[in-house]
Amino acid sequence: MDEFSAHRLRNVIPVLIAQRNAVVSGGVPLAGHLIDLAIMQVRLTLHDISEEELSEFSNLLSMDLERSS
Repeated sequence: MDEFSAHRLRNVIPVLIAQRNAVVSGGVPLAGHLIDLAIMQVRLTLHDISEEELSEFSNLLSMDLERSS
């Protein structure tokens, strides 16, 4: 991803956070969760993390938590 695109994506995050805060304070928490997912997707894109890598990382964390219980 070129620097211009990355900069534009970074600028989207505060807008999404403000929108999430607005809908949650307006009593629509489900919409807030959906916006949280959008924020996460933007961050994954910015850091060039694939959904497969995220899933693998999540599985490793789950296994580690199971072992420590």
